[in-house]
Amino acid sequence: MIRTWNKADTALLTSFLLFLAALYLHLTDPSAVWTEGLLMVSEAALVGGVADWFAVTALFRKPLGFPYHTAILPRRRDSFIHAIVVMVQKEFFSRRKLFRHIEKIHLIPMLQDFLHKPETEAQLTGTVLHFFRASLLRKNNKKAVSYLSARLKNLLLREDPSELMSRFDMLAKANAWDQKALSRIALLLAREVSTEETRLSIRESLAELEREKIGDGFLSRLLAMTNTVNLDEGAELIQRHTCHVLNELGREHAPLQENAIALLHDCLTDLRQDGELLQVLRELQERLAKELPIDETLVRLFQGLRKHFQMDLKREVDPIAEHMPAFYTHLQTILHLEYQHMLFLVEERPELQKIITKVLYDLLARSALHAQTLVGVIVGNVLSRLTDEELNHLIYDKVEQDLLWIRVNGSLVGGCIGLLLFICMNLFS
Repeated sequence: MIRTWNKADTALLTSFLLFLAALYLHLTDPSAVWTEGLLMVSEAALVGGVADWFAVTALFRKPLGFPYHTAILPRRRDSFIHAIVVMVQKEFFSRRKLFRHIEKIHLIPMLQDFLHKPETEAQLTGTVLHFFRASLLRKNNKKAVSYLSARLKNLLLREDPSELMSRFDMLAKANAWDQKALSRIALLLAREVSTEETRLSIRESLAELEREKIGDGFLSRLLAMTNTVNLDEGAELIQRHTCHVLNELGREHAPLQENAIALLHDCLTDLRQDGELLQVLRELQERLAKELPIDETLVRLFQGLRKHFQMDLKREVDPIAEHMPAFYTHLQTILHLEYQHMLFLVEERPELQKIITKVLYDLLARSALHAQTLVGVIVGNVLSRLTDEELNHLIYDKVEQDLLWIRVNGSLVGGCIGLLLFICMNLFS
């Protein structure tokens, strides 16, 4: 306790001085009734003040070194701290009071107002993007690789070869892939056919055909002498005609090209109904799903992404927005749409609101109960670390005025009792 002169000390000193004055007056004039009454009143006031001073001081220390049942708070500090902890837990943070206050909270309107704020949406979507970036920056992505690999293999095995060929046929028609592919192939073939090597090859083929049909007899030598069959001209003629056909095949909207494309699509239609071919394609699917290095490719992909992302983080830029702007914009759009869909469900589905309310109340109740225990532990630890003097200060500072008035009231009540006794003694004597 802080030792300062206060009104209780003033009242006690006043009672003592009054007692000395009354004692002097009574010794000077013992026969005077008023001096006897003043002495009795001052004596009772002094005894009451001293008794209350002793009682208040005995709570915190040993008054005048008196050892018996004094310094109550330091001696019973463990029991006192335990009582405070129990009081805080059971009275201020009791289960009943906590649940009663929690039940008064209207959670759904508060949740809706919170979710409608633009900054809330930005924080939540930003958190999702942060976790997405963090997943790409992790060194160990075995789970992601395993999941993506299984998904890719399932997609590969789930595809029906007939449907796949049908979709390829439709895409080829819609995007003019068939026309472009046929034009490029025809152009490539025309270049190869127009070379001298191709012409010589055609001539050798014609000569071989001539030997097979006519042989090396008289007719063959006669035709050679009369130049009836000129193999060079035939080879050149076949070469020019083949180049012309290939050029027509590669020219856009040419009748030959359109007929070839129609024939190609008819062939694809027939192939879609070929059971043996479909079985071969199914076996090819299974073999590709088993033997393709999907896991290794995904691991290298994640390693490359992590390397580039780490370099971008050093430059303090968003790696997804830097390297994949279209994907980043699309991902933000998806998150925004999903967030709006979530708001719609929260506002329009009463059964969902009941579930959310139950979950939130349960979380709040559990958190409050954990806080109850935590508050008790904190209060106990803080009070246990205080010295006896600090604990006395802590308690005394909170009730100082009340304790001072107890001491003042002791002098006042003592004086009143002394006056009452003096009056009664004189009346009954």
